[in-house]
Amino acid sequence: MQKYRELAEKLLMNSEADFAELRIEQTAKSTVVQAGLNHTNSGPVEQFSGTARVLSENRWGIHEFSSPDQMQNALNLALSLAMHTRPYPNPLPVLPPALRDTYSDDSNGVPLSDVSLREKTFLCRHYCDLLGASLTSGSAKVTYDELLRDRVIVNSSGTSVREVENLGSIKVQAVLPGDFAASEQFAVRGSFDPFRGREKHIEKMSRNLLTRAKTTGIAPGVYRVILDPELTGILIHEAFGHLIEADFLENNPAVAHMLRTGSMVGSECVNIIDDSLLMNHPGSMKWDDEGTPGARTKLVSSGRIVSWLHTMETAAKYNVVPTGNARISEHGKPPEARMTCTYMEPGTTPLEKLKLHLDNGLYLKGFMGGATDMDRFSIAVQEAWVVKDGTIQKPGTPVMISGKVTDVLGSILDTGDNLQLTGSLSGCSRRGGNAIAVTYGGPHVLISGMQVR
Repeated sequence: MQKYRELAEKLLMNSEADFAELRIEQTAKSTVVQAGLNHTNSGPVEQFSGTARVLSENRWGIHEFSSPDQMQNALNLALSLAMHTRPYPNPLPVLPPALRDTYSDDSNGVPLSDVSLREKTFLCRHYCDLLGASLTSGSAKVTYDELLRDRVIVNSSGTSVREVENLGSIKVQAVLPGDFAASEQFAVRGSFDPFRGREKHIEKMSRNLLTRAKTTGIAPGVYRVILDPELTGILIHEAFGHLIEADFLENNPAVAHMLRTGSMVGSECVNIIDDSLLMNHPGSMKWDDEGTPGARTKLVSSGRIVSWLHTMETAAKYNVVPTGNARISEHGKPPEARMTCTYMEPGTTPLEKLKLHLDNGLYLKGFMGGATDMDRFSIAVQEAWVVKDGTIQKPGTPVMISGKVTDVLGSILDTGDNLQLTGSLSGCSRRGGNAIAVTYGGPHVLISGMQVR
């Protein structure tokens, strides 16, 4: 990629546009699936892709290309397209300071790319066999996904950055007779080491599933609940995070007014962060897809909106500093303001004390799926445990929780002292676009009232 980077720098030196940028990347995707006694391997599937974008006389042009020798032509076509579009109505984008740098996560332990396919296949088979033996009946499946990406962003203002990513995930799934199911995913950036030695975790998962096979029905209603860190993260990411992506708010003025800076959206114990510099987690970025340095952005402080997530363009419109959240999900399209590693900050209360404060209610764990509609959400919960007098009594049937996100955030009574993050290589899509890697999480949270059905 270094020679392509140097070629991009040379081409942009001669650009006739007011501003021009080239984003190029080379990826390799691999998958290993072990389902019972059957296994399949695919990949690595390699791909080169890129996007040329120019700004000329306040008009944007953009064009996709699929090989290095098309870069010059893509710049020319982007400039031609810019000349035939309407002038951009907003102020000129806030450009990041010129910089030249390279970052690779190869130094974080044993890189994924250095581990043989044979070892990855063996690990999937080993975990699947262990899970199947622990369950004694039903089915088990283990999937390993890997994405190696080498990404370069160069622009005519002097920025030239290169980032090498090793992204991997293992998903463990089990189903018992009667459709009792469990699914857990563990994803990392950088090293393969965290995937090793997870036998005790898998055995615990199988014991938990066997216990849940004897469930009690839960009547629909409003309950006091504790959410586990994964569900807290899902609530923050899916129900809240997409609402404060600035380009979404541009097109939804009513929501923008509701979430204006300083507005109260949660209780005083709600503090929400988007941090793209958590470099061991999927979604992290040393630089975003416009070359803006990654950052830790406080979104909510003591229940009040502090910031939205911005690209260069939206930052110019709202007269703020770009937050380093410009991300491209599809080449040939402009970057959007997107989340990276988004989580609720922990408090100081241990889980056992949260259970005592819960008294009688439900302890909810694990994410199975869901949907959002503006500021309303529905989330399918994998596990529901009945709690009486602060003690977990018995498992309940899987439930669905729903509500208006600001009402739920405002009903949070306390936050736990633990922070747990969950990553996904393809965990976030918007408006039908391709999914991008993200991380989400938080602590256990105690909520005074949640609609459960």
